Amino acid sequence: MNRLLKKMQESKMTLIASLPRNDYNLAKLAWESGADAIKVHANVFHNASQNDFGSLADFKAEFLKILKDSPVPVGLVPGGSAESSEEVMDEIVEMGFDFLSLYAHHTPATFYYDLRINNFLSVNSSYSYQEISELTNNGYADMLELSIIDKEEYGTRLNARDLSKYQTIASLSDIPCVVPSQKFMQSKDVPLLYQTGVKAVMLGAVVFGKDASNLESALKAFRKEIDQL
Repeated sequence: MNRLLKKMQESKMTLIASLPRNDYNLAKLAWESGADAIKVHANVFHNASQNDFGSLADFKAEFLKILKDSPVPVGLVPGGSAESSEEVMDEIVEMGFDFLSLYAHHTPATFYYDLRINNFLSVNSSYSYQEISELTNNGYADMLELSIIDKEEYGTRLNARDLSKYQTIASLSDIPCVVPSQKFMQSKDVPLLYQTGVKAVMLGAVVFGKDASNLESALKAFRKEIDQL
């Protein structure tokens, strides 16, 4: 269960689709449109899409269908608290997810010792650079998601200051860094993101729209730019 990590280590840049809905057809469209990996959600409120995702049990049948057919790694946000995530850890591993995606402050301490699945750790704007450096260089995580944009800035255009922050964190990190589309990104931003040193871009509701109407066209456009790096 380390396919995404291996992909990021071997590629110039990786493309991840964070689905605004847990839906098999949407997942299939994502991998057919060029996504290198897919992320789904359970037991959490997702700020960018404004979706309140139900429990793992609510989506288990859909997840198993996706996991069975997906040619790319599939990861899961298992909850919005350490307690809710820890309760379902064994079930998540048994289902066959490739990675877990959690904020560091939602990650149970026991996950640090669990080597059965990769830890896709997230940090937000409240984390200092020193704290991020400790998290990324001392074995707490395998990959780092830079969810560092304040909520009131969600959906605004990616700017030079954002790129500078991403570059600063990537330079501090010994593990691959992922930029999620909290800001509105366009495919022409790919070379600029690549220059910051991040290893992946993760597109979600801000780019796709809450109804995922632009998922196919956005993924194909980003895929084309990444392949030209």
